Amino acid sequence: MSGIDGLYGCMKEWPIWRQGLLITAIATVAAEALTVFFYSIFFADRLLLDLFLTAVITIAIAFPIACMFLRQTAKVFRLAEELDHAARTDYLTGLKNRREFMILAEKVLSEARNAPAGAILYIDIDHFKRINDHYGHATGDRVIQIMGEAIRAASRDVDIAARLGGEEFVVLLPGVNLEQARRVCDRIHRACREAGRSAGIEGLQTSVSIGLSMHRAGQSVDDVLNEADAFLYEAKRAGRDRIMQSVPIEIVA
Repeated sequence: MSGIDGLYGCMKEWPIWRQGLLITAIATVAAEALTVFFYSIFFADRLLLDLFLTAVITIAIAFPIACMFLRQTAKVFRLAEELDHAARTDYLTGLKNRREFMILAEKVLSEARNAPAGAILYIDIDHFKRINDHYGHATGDRVIQIMGEAIRAASRDVDIAARLGGEEFVVLLPGVNLEQARRVCDRIHRACREAGRSAGIEGLQTSVSIGLSMHRAGQSVDDVLNEADAFLYEAKRAGRDRIMQSVPIEIVA
């Protein structure tokens, strides 16, 4: 089956006409083989003529039918891929959505085999309601997009960034220790602050508050998220625009 799967994977990258030619060729060879088998037994004197006629008829019928079928199949596959992408992705930022984040985070934690798996950052845009009220919801959506882009750009390739909903984001940092997590956290914090300054919206300044929680052996995803959320709440109470773990992390302006 692996050989068939490999051939099918290659064919998916081909244009429709090439796929149609391959299917037509296979159909023609099969038809010719059957013709040779039957006519060599019963009508040997007409074999060459019937081989020719069989090939012409098969090509004339098989090629357009194959192309039509493949075109419709390709549409179905594209639609399925789009639906799958939409089911896993936040439509506004292009980051993972909550459901996909939980699935991937569970996988990372299970692969850690009861050992520390890294860190989780819980991120919230400061004064977002004020932005919506002052600039309008369209600008609020744009701010969410800008922050999503900043979080993605400041994260590492192995990190899993997602929008949980509203103005809340989360990033899983697999395999980091506390010092490494702080460096990534600081980079994201700075990137979000700079993104707001360069958004091109007059008077708009943005910042984020971040709660940082290190995963401990035996903790579930919900446990680490709740802990990071608690630290985020502490960051909000302490004045926003800061990172909070067990103690505040100093941010250089």
